[in-house]
Order: sequence, then structure tokens, then C-alpha cells
Amino acid sequence: MEEEKDLLLKVLLVDDEPFIRKGLAALIDWEAEGYIIAGEAQNGIEAIEKLSCEEYHLVISDIKMPDMTGIELIQYLKEKKLSQAKFVFLSGFYEFQYAKSAILWGCSDYVLKPIQREELLNILRRIRSSIEEETGGLRKRNICEKAYLDRNLLALLWGNYDEINLNYARTRLQPEGEVRYIHLEICLSDENFMGLSEDKKKEQHRKLYSYAGLLLKNYSDRIIFGATKHTVCYDIGILYSTFMTGGKEDEEWFDWLVKELKERLGYEIVACAGSWVSGIEGLADSFKEASMMRFFRFDQKIEKDSVNRSGIRKMQPKNQARNQKKNSQEEYYRKELDCLIHGIETCDKTFIRENAGSLYRRMMDKCTDTELIGLNIQYYLYRLLGLAYEIETDINQEEVMSYIQEAAFSTGMPWINEHKFRKFAEDYADYLVQLRQNSARGVMSQIEAEIETNYADNISLKSLGEKYYLNSAYLGQIFKKSYGCSFKEYINGVRIRKAAEMLLRTDEKVYEIGEKVGYKNMEYFINKFEGIYGVTPARFRKRNYEALKEA
Repeated sequence: MEEEKDLLLKVLLVDDEPFIRKGLAALIDWEAEGYIIAGEAQNGIEAIEKLSCEEYHLVISDIKMPDMTGIELIQYLKEKKLSQAKFVFLSGFYEFQYAKSAILWGCSDYVLKPIQREELLNILRRIRSSIEEETGGLRKRNICEKAYLDRNLLALLWGNYDEINLNYARTRLQPEGEVRYIHLEICLSDENFMGLSEDKKKEQHRKLYSYAGLLLKNYSDRIIFGATKHTVCYDIGILYSTFMTGGKEDEEWFDWLVKELKERLGYEIVACAGSWVSGIEGLADSFKEASMMRFFRFDQKIEKDSVNRSGIRKMQPKNQARNQKKNSQEEYYRKELDCLIHGIETCDKTFIRENAGSLYRRMMDKCTDTELIGLNIQYYLYRLLGLAYEIETDINQEEVMSYIQEAAFSTGMPWINEHKFRKFAEDYADYLVQLRQNSARGVMSQIEAEIETNYADNISLKSLGEKYYLNSAYLGQIFKKSYGCSFKEYINGVRIRKAAEMLLRTDEKVYEIGEKVGYKNMEYFINKFEGIYGVTPARFRKRNYEALKEA
């Protein structure tokens, strides 16, 4: 039964009343009956558009609707041979003659309003049996073929494939051009999801897979159920190519997919992607990179005392036994990483340049287990965090992790090649030097004076960082910690304070003062001024003049 849920019967709800459609969707557990609400339409014309683009197994439609009635809809579909979907009509008692007429056009059944749960269940079960009989073993055969395809795709992802796996995947998917692996899973920090029983979690996992299939339509063969090994994870994978977007930009399509899945499932969905590879035979590399990102992103919220003085993260008890049984390969990488970390700590750029790239290549070898890569990356990142903690014991761990994320994930993916891996190591070595030099925040007095003098100029974190030899991300962290606000908020505060002084000491017009303190957009200037002083610049000046007169 679990495998049969992979291919649910798709239902289209057609009614001009949204509350009727919502009520039908909530009336029964559709997936338990082997169905899924795959689309909705508010009249027959919209239904035709959907049925023209996608295959549905069942249409449940109101009889009386504006623009095109349910009877006209079924007539059109039958005459044009546009869909083989079964039909069930919703009708009031006074529409019974309409329902009888609809049956002549091939309607499978009708339901009288108000809809009774048991009656609808009986009709759905009868229709499902009818479809199974008509299709013979076709649906089960499709399920078996999809399961076999998934096994071949998993072999490609895990890097242990042969020519048989590769050729079968090529025949089924007919891939063209570049491809990348996208990982999606139900967020394990979603409290509502984590409060479910294990059976319910598995049920939601299966729904994630089904909903993704509905959204990807003709590309549903590119979805894989549960590709992540050796860890608790309710995930799906997608073999993504740009032709799947329907004209959307990659990032726009990616955001759309996550948003749709979240809305349909009702739980937080987290996602990450590997880099592009030239063909499906290179999917293991893209899969490993997505897995690396998952290990970092899903584990970056650290409890206050979760990192010890050496920067090694404290393992949860359930993982201790497994981590104590390190194999020789794991020990080897830890020693190599320790040498690289020492080079970063001592800012030995020569050592980093000579060794970081080769270490990356060895770690990313296709024979290296994905979980081992993830554990190594975790170890590496938390050791780096520990180095910063050693320099300044009161440093905010989230700030350092934010810096690491920006540096390592600035292009959306972690270290997609050895050059970027080495560059991150060099940049972090500089970051630690800056921490040592500026742990007392002495440089902030110089920057503060700089802003007081040149507040009207186009000052940015980047320009200040270049002038004072500080990483811009690190400088932004210092601002937040030193002044309790962001750099942008700080400089706005200086400019507005200067503007207030000019309003009181000069007769210059408001727009002239706004331009002098660095604002080209007057509406923005007035809003910022009002946000700090509670009144517009003009009212501020008038109020102070009136106060002087009274005095």
C-alpha cells in the first residue's frame, strides 16, 4: 500500500463558491482514499484550461456556474475528446433533472447538497475500483517503473553506479545539458511537525513527494523520495534543469517551488542546491555539495554552550557511539583538517595555498561517503568558530557563524570548487588577525570620527573596511555590538542629528538641509527624521521657534 500512494488519483474541484471547494477538501482524508486535490477552478472555462494542460482522473463539479455550467463542461470535453477523467456532479434537489441529463453524457455519479461524508466516500471508492479495473495493471506497472528509476538515480547520486544505471536513467529522463541536485525537506525545527507521531511524519513526507509531483507535472520523474542516508530526514530530491522553469528565472522558480510546497503541506520547507554539472553522470558531485550545505545550514543554530574552548561541537548522546567508532579514513581527514586549521590560526598563507586545494579534492572524491563529508565540514566549521572564541571569549557565536555563512556561502553554495575553498581559508585567517587587532574595538573611535566628518558622503561598510583593512562583514558585526544597531541605522542617526542642528541654527530650506546631510530623496529624509524626532523637519523647526518666543 505504501508504494501505491506514490501515484495518487488526481482530482479537479470545480465550483464558483470557494468555501464549497475548501469544504470538500477538508471533508475527508483524500490521500487515505488514494486521491489528491491537484487543482481547483471556479467555472467550466477555467476547468478546460487546466484539463488541457494536465491529466486529471476525476472532476468534481457544480452543475450551475457562471460563464460555463457543469453540463456544458462535460459536453465540451466529451465532444472534443479532451479528457478521460471521471465526472461527479454536485447538485441541489431542484437540479435533479440536470444531474440525470449529465449522466447521459457519461457522468459517473452525482452528490446532493449538503454533501454527506459517507456518501462521498462510497462514490470515491467505487470510482477508484472502476479506474483500477479499466487500467488493468497499468498503474501498478507505472509505480514499479518509477521505483526502479529511483533506484538507478540513487546509484548516480551516491556515486556507485554502472553503465546499466546510467543508460536506464538516460533513456527514461532523456536529459539535455547541465543539471543540478536540489534537496528539499520538512524542517526539523518546525515544532508543529516535530509534535507529530512517527507515522504521521512519514505520511507528511509522502505528501511532500506527491505535492512536488503535482507542481512539476511532466517532470515528476525527476523527483526522488528520500535520498539522504544515515540520518533522520524527511526529504525529496529533484534533478533540476533550466528548461523545467516554464520561463521563470532559476531563483524565481526555486522560491516559487518552496513557497507552494510550504502552503500545501502547512510545514516549513528548507532547501539547498548543489552546483551545476555537465550531465547526470556527474550528479554525485552536485549531491555532495547540497549535502554539505544541509549539514551546515540545518545545524547552524548553536546553543550557547554547545561549543567548547577548542571549537569542537559537543555531540548529542545518540551520536556519541557512532562518532567514537571513527574509521581510518575519518581519522585521516581530521588530521589533515587540523593541519589546515593550524595554518589558518597562524595566518600561514603559503601553507594554505599549498594544501587547502588538494585537501578539498581528496575530501570530495567520489568514493568518499556523503555523511563523512558532512561530518568533516561540521568539524572544520566548529573548530574555526572555536578559534574566534579563543581570541575573544565574549564574542557572540551567532555573529561568527553569520560571518562564516557569508564568506562560505556568498554565491549560494559552499565551496563549489577548490579555489573557493582555499579562498575562504585565506579570508578566515585574515578575519582572525582582525579579531586580534581589534578585540578592544579601538578602531571604532577612528571610524566614528570619520563618519562625524564625512556623514554626507556615500559611506559604506565596504569603503570603510577597505580604508581600515577590515572585512566588511566583520565591521558590520562590530557596529551592531558596539552601538546596538546596524551600520545603516547608525549613519542615519548621525545624519538626522546633523539635520536637526541645521534646522535650529540656519534658515536653509528643508530640502536643502536634506541634501546637505546626504539624502537625495526628500520623502525618505522626512520619514527618517519623523521616525527619530516624532515630527516632520518643518514642524520640528516651528515647534522650537515657538518655544524660544515663549521663553
